[in-house]
Amino acid sequence: MSFILRRISTTKTGKQIIRDAALPGDTITLGRDSGNSIHVADLAVNPHHATIASADGRNVRVTALEGLGFDLNGRTLEAADIDSAAGAELRFGGHRLTITREGEAIILLVERIDELSQSSKDVDEARAFSLAGAMPGKRVGAWTFAILVLLAFLVGPIWAWHSYKGVDERPQGYHADQAWLSGPLSSAHANLKKDCQACHVEPFVAVTDKACIGCHTGEHKAMSASHAGAPTEMLLAARAPPGPGGKLLEGFANAFNKPQGRCVGCHTEHEGAGPMAATPQAFCADCHTDMASRLAQAGFKTGIADASDFGTDHPDFRPLVRAAPGAKPMRAAAGKAVLDHDGLKFPHDLHLQTGGGVARMAASFRGQFGFGQKLECENCHRPEADGVRIAPVKMERDCAMCHSLAFETVGGVTRTLRHGEPDQVVADLYAYYRSTPPSRPLQLGGMARRRPGQYAEGQIYNIYFREAALRPSRAQDAVRAVFSKGGACYDCHTIFAPKAGNNWRVMAVHQTPRFLEKGWFDHAAHKETDCADCHTNASGSKEASDLLVPGLAQCRTCHVGGNGARLASAKVETATSSPCAMCHEYHSDGDKPWAPQRQRRKNVTAITDRPLRGVYAVREITGLEQRGLYEATWRAPVSSPRRGGG
Repeated sequence: MSFILRRISTTKTGKQIIRDAALPGDTITLGRDSGNSIHVADLAVNPHHATIASADGRNVRVTALEGLGFDLNGRTLEAADIDSAAGAELRFGGHRLTITREGEAIILLVERIDELSQSSKDVDEARAFSLAGAMPGKRVGAWTFAILVLLAFLVGPIWAWHSYKGVDERPQGYHADQAWLSGPLSSAHANLKKDCQACHVEPFVAVTDKACIGCHTGEHKAMSASHAGAPTEMLLAARAPPGPGGKLLEGFANAFNKPQGRCVGCHTEHEGAGPMAATPQAFCADCHTDMASRLAQAGFKTGIADASDFGTDHPDFRPLVRAAPGAKPMRAAAGKAVLDHDGLKFPHDLHLQTGGGVARMAASFRGQFGFGQKLECENCHRPEADGVRIAPVKMERDCAMCHSLAFETVGGVTRTLRHGEPDQVVADLYAYYRSTPPSRPLQLGGMARRRPGQYAEGQIYNIYFREAALRPSRAQDAVRAVFSKGGACYDCHTIFAPKAGNNWRVMAVHQTPRFLEKGWFDHAAHKETDCADCHTNASGSKEASDLLVPGLAQCRTCHVGGNGARLASAKVETATSSPCAMCHEYHSDGDKPWAPQRQRRKNVTAITDRPLRGVYAVREITGLEQRGLYEATWRAPVSSPRRGGG
């Protein structure tokens, strides 16, 4: 048994079209909701108005569901039993439902018999019961919205720019041209947030180099020495030709008055508050990838190696060294063993031993100078005030506690030889031996006696007077001993003995303050790393001429390329993305090129009031203050102690 829904449609010519659709099941629903088996688009019909069911395939029971009944033979009912063979006509709002029987099927014929109300015609119910009917049409709304956008984002900004063109600083409040801002200014240009015309001089004209140079004078006008010294033809030949996409972007840039090679091509603004974003690595890689072959094809001879990414394609470091004693500092040759003759004799392995005399001496001084059970790198190599580089080693500060130059004690005060002044050392020793007698024997009772001729030679007082007479000549022996093997100067320095006289000379010492002149290295950024983790050869170095600057492979154990690329052989535990701008600068200002996000200074407020005793559990470390081994920063107490970044 099945129900068959029959609908009759009339065309404009009066022709009727009959469509039948089978409705499976013993029970079907009728209502205004489109989910019903029989959908009646009439507001006089409830969404779920009635059910039509047949248990035997002949008799039909119609039941109203939501309070509104139906009409049957002029009567309004909520339920009715109908014999499909006899047939019946039911009315639901403006529609008529005729129930008849054809063979084994029950025919349900739905027809509209009355003109529906305006709200019940073939219109969208959402529109009939919403504000859409009261609102303007789509075309009017579209034109209105377009005009508003034009006023808010074109006419308004142009008017605001023109109104404040001659004003150095705008008043507080919102200005229409702020709608064009792509983001806040960096900390370097934060003071210009109320003076847009300082950079955007002309409307619809991109920021020009002239606007940048107006403030950034001096070093920022020129490129670095390696770029400024190259001819223009060489710079053009070094750049890789753009691909189809690059040519398309250049075309768009030129069409919108944005030529290539401007300052803002590297120094992008409105990228967010804080330090200005680093120059993208692609800016450097565009030229330095396969650059050697392009320059060779163009006829230029250069020793510049290719470098496209620190993690995968970068030449080894070429530190600044002195290839021979007294030689001028030169960059080391690529791929060759490097020695740096600084004029000193110093075995690192001896001083870093865990046992032996040096370690025992360090342990004996740990209470006085803060040493441990042995010497550590930081006991002699101290960072400069800014933490960037290591300060040169000083005899008086870093060596004298073990390598003493003392030669006399007067009234509890120790006299020392002048370090770095050989002539003064000679003069001090001669003055000492001429002005002081030998130690007086106890038998003389501390009294000076005249020598009575040659009487009683060999007696105690006579031996003393003979030593006093010969003492000035002993000064020359003392000078020779100081500058010879085993002497105070000989152990650390190369000595040039005089052919005659006392013109002793010491080889000049040159401690290189910066080995990597073409790149930047910041020790402060690596303060959490042990010295031996990078300077791996220090513990085995026997000569001061051994260059202990880490090589490229050592840096790659932590530093990967700008895009995270690294060699398969590199064991990276905490990978640090290292684009070109981390170590290299384009302008020759000598300052730090760039810092990664986690090393940048954070905007925090610190109150330098020392808290009351007992607020925090503080472990005080005692030691000599002048050694500068410890630093303390006090902040005002908060709800719980926190570690701040800086």
